Amino acid sequence: MKEGVPILGEPIPLDEHACSVALPNWADVVGYEEGKEEVSSKLLCGYPRFVYHKYIVQLMDYAVDHFQASLSSSASQRNPEGWDCILLPSGPSALRARDFIIQACDMGPAALLSTRDNCIDPSHLPLDSYEITCHSSNVHIQLIDSDTNIHAVLFPRQTHIAVQAKSYWQHTGEVVSSRRAEVCLSNLKLPIPRFTEKYIAGMASSVVNENTTRQNGNLVQQSESDDLKYICLHPADTANASCSTDSYDNNNNNVKELIKERIAGIVGQRQETVFLAPSGMGAIYAAIRLARCNALKQTSVDEAGTVVVFGFPYLDTLKMAGRREWSPCGVEFFGNGDDRDLEKLEDLLQSSKRKVCAVVTEFPSNPLLNCHDLQKLRDLADKYKFTLIVDDTIGNFANIDLLQSNIADAVCTSLTKLFNGRGDAMAGSVILSERYVKENGGILEQTLCGEEELFCSDASALFANSEDFLQRSHQINRTTEEFADWLISHDDVREVFYPKYTQPDIYKSLMNHKIDPAKHVPGYGPLLSLTLHDHMCVRSFYDSLPFAKGPSLGTNFTLICPYTLLAHYHELEFAREYKVRASLIRCSIGMETINELKSGFSSAFEMSKLYPKLAPASYSMLSQTREFSSIPLGREDFQKRRPMLSFTNLRSFVRSMKYAI
Repeated sequence: MKEGVPILGEPIPLDEHACSVALPNWADVVGYEEGKEEVSSKLLCGYPRFVYHKYIVQLMDYAVDHFQASLSSSASQRNPEGWDCILLPSGPSALRARDFIIQACDMGPAALLSTRDNCIDPSHLPLDSYEITCHSSNVHIQLIDSDTNIHAVLFPRQTHIAVQAKSYWQHTGEVVSSRRAEVCLSNLKLPIPRFTEKYIAGMASSVVNENTTRQNGNLVQQSESDDLKYICLHPADTANASCSTDSYDNNNNNVKELIKERIAGIVGQRQETVFLAPSGMGAIYAAIRLARCNALKQTSVDEAGTVVVFGFPYLDTLKMAGRREWSPCGVEFFGNGDDRDLEKLEDLLQSSKRKVCAVVTEFPSNPLLNCHDLQKLRDLADKYKFTLIVDDTIGNFANIDLLQSNIADAVCTSLTKLFNGRGDAMAGSVILSERYVKENGGILEQTLCGEEELFCSDASALFANSEDFLQRSHQINRTTEEFADWLISHDDVREVFYPKYTQPDIYKSLMNHKIDPAKHVPGYGPLLSLTLHDHMCVRSFYDSLPFAKGPSLGTNFTLICPYTLLAHYHELEFAREYKVRASLIRCSIGMETINELKSGFSSAFEMSKLYPKLAPASYSMLSQTREFSSIPLGREDFQKRRPMLSFTNLRSFVRSMKYAI
């Protein structure tokens, strides 16, 4: 293992609330996807939507035990297999999860659902109605802790139900964060299963205060109640138990409002157009619900319409839009996102058979960094009255202007990524265009105002980490562009996917030049993907890279992954249909210098050559075979042309060549 590269299963960054985990070797990624015990057992954490944090697991166990203890013996006898649960950050999200489980697992009629459509906010239902409406469906909701607002959705312990419940958590992004779970565990006087204590030994530290030390750039928090030490830069505020809705800075300013003010200043809009979510996927889910709710308001029929996904997106966006529980009219997928797909989309829109309520796209796309023609999509949105939702996470709102340019109705961003930078807090945002807010203000409160789902301690971490967002974005833009230029001219690299090379004219037309250039100059963002030539071993290349390797992107440090294996391991053929190679390597460039990047990649290139790169062939094997087999030659003629072969050997050679072809 390269010195300084996190080993298998270590949190990235080294923090109790890390949002990534080290998968340093190709075999680790394959083992993770195949569920091999030798890999999964070493994971101290994972990306929070995919892997339940240890604090979450501890709280889930408590919720199940507490619920089972509250049941009568007759109720327990009716469900002998026991109970399982997922945790949600609010009452409305718990109701949505409950409704999803009932529908996905066919556990009862529509009359059991809290609302007729998941886009309709169920928060008008009183808290004491949760248990009453849930009992008949065998899916229960229980408030675990009122201070942190955590709700458990409990269901029979059956694998197929647990799989669907996990799908809700993963695809909607309505998750309970590790900090929220930590405060809840503290409130309930339950042990908190730290996993970074073992890294403390041997670290040099200097005392910051009586309970906190700084070690290797990380804060190590020591509990006041015992001698337990752990690594955490932004600890949860366990002293302020009732902080689920708001938290305040040293000047008594509401931190969530300060985050929205910071974002609004960058995009040049009013603060009231910015809404926060518990994750990036949570933002997309909220925006789709908003679009569907808006469509229901405008139609006389009881259907919101179809959701369109335009271009090959991050996997969970397509999977969420394709679920009938969330989009009853289905999804239309235009995976290439090119001019031909634009024509197909307009054909669909012109058809009276299917109404489209929303088009969801990424700019640029993940992982191929394609820049779809957003102006044409805007023109179609104006003509056919659908909501245009753009996920700008890869480009980010400091680099591209999708709102002042009157392109998007809703811009969704995973604030977990570059805005946060450190990779230790989950959050997302939905920014609505001023026009969309003016036209649809009445329904915004029904869908986007549940900001209690972003926990106060996560908001505090996000606010602190994003203070230098513009400076970091500016530096990473410059480094990534220089590095991409170096890669694209490298003999070992087949392709580089980067907005500068995919559809540069479209990207440049939407660059955000409204920020003071002394603070930030727009660029192409931190992400690029690459594939290697045939003479290179991609597995050795990945294993040899001396950088952090694992899921996520937009960190202050370079973070690399074999994207297609992580995202589409069980659907590689599907990915290949849209030109996403199984061997694709995705690189999120951080704050390292260009020389550090070149040095690390040069070493990996050198260690991964299978054989010297060959010059392009001047003739094909097929033409060579035809030359031998189709021209009638006498023995003397042949000996003149190929003196080293006998006529008998020629027949064997030609036969073998035909089979080889």
